[in-house]
Amino acid sequence: MASAASTATPNISELHRPADEQQFYVEPEALKIFRFSLYAVIIVFALVGNVTVCVISRRNRRLQRSTYCFIMNLAVSDIGSVLCLPFLLPELFIGNWVMGEVMCKLLKPSVVVFNFVTTNTLVAIACDRFRAVVFPFVTRPTTSETRLILSLLWLIAFLFSLPSYGAMTVYSYPEAPDIYFCLDIFSEDTIKDTLYRRIYTIIMYSVQALLPVVVISVLYLKITATLKNIRLIPLSIRTLRSSSLNSTPSSSPRSSVVHINKLNMNPAGFVRRQLMEKKFLRMLMTVLLLYVLCYLPFQTFYLVYEFSPGLYNLPYLQTLSEYLYLIVWLPNALNPVCYGCMNEQYKRAFRALIFRPRKFFQTLNLRPSFSHSTVVRTLSKNRGNVFSV
Repeated sequence: MASAASTATPNISELHRPADEQQFYVEPEALKIFRFSLYAVIIVFALVGNVTVCVISRRNRRLQRSTYCFIMNLAVSDIGSVLCLPFLLPELFIGNWVMGEVMCKLLKPSVVVFNFVTTNTLVAIACDRFRAVVFPFVTRPTTSETRLILSLLWLIAFLFSLPSYGAMTVYSYPEAPDIYFCLDIFSEDTIKDTLYRRIYTIIMYSVQALLPVVVISVLYLKITATLKNIRLIPLSIRTLRSSSLNSTPSSSPRSSVVHINKLNMNPAGFVRRQLMEKKFLRMLMTVLLLYVLCYLPFQTFYLVYEFSPGLYNLPYLQTLSEYLYLIVWLPNALNPVCYGCMNEQYKRAFRALIFRPRKFFQTLNLRPSFSHSTVVRTLSKNRGNVFSV
């Protein structure tokens, strides 16, 4: 969104009126210090957690499948946005941009790019799990295909953020010529600037917030329904013959049939892997819920304000926007916690890092605990099945 993900003060001009006209709530100094202390905690936890996720994913072969590559990409985007945060905090704290014109054009649009990549990655993860669960016998994406998808995610994010790179500039208001702000100005003409910014805001809100949440919700509902109704039957000539005649329960719209012979599993293994898939899906849905609860409120607030700037005259709205902006950054620190608490692979690695640092480096060298012949046989017969998590 046009600077919605990169500034907590949508229109600073309202702040520079005569003192007798200002009716804004002044945040206590202690509360302000506490708020910025939370920023520091978020930065530390986000960097440590997401860097650990990236290292674990790179060194552990079990975490190099397509879905885990998307999770690592999510961690990379979180790292990128958090690295920008320390340079944005001085403006939030002192109310003056001190980083110069170049940093203004680079920092805030870059945060928009990283946030857009986060949204795109969540959609890609949902599509990947939809393919794996609903179409279990479709071939899994190869390494090159996964890299191509990741490249497209970053390219799309950059293209949608280009207007923000061009619009960001350092500006000072006539009422306060010694105070500078990093704002998005699309045109010198006030009317055109308002029109362009509103168009861009609507487009970014639609493609970065509204549409992804709708798509992801629909996909996860379908995935959940499929896992709930899935049944396991052996694949035999009689089964194939009856299936071709549409006389088996597989034709029922309320149930899904998975043939154990095609999955190359025994019933116990099938049940165990189905539980793993459900746990993995629960982790992804938690990450999505964090995104919706923490990211959408500020984006929606910015959208509403864009069309009703008079709302900013309300005494508590500035403070509200600042705390909504703080909440935007929480998923950067909480996502690694979700991985560590809800996924066994990440849980073992995080546990080793915290309690046994030496064992952590051994955990990074984990390899699949089955023979090479089993790997070749499984990949040749079972590429892309429903339990490829």
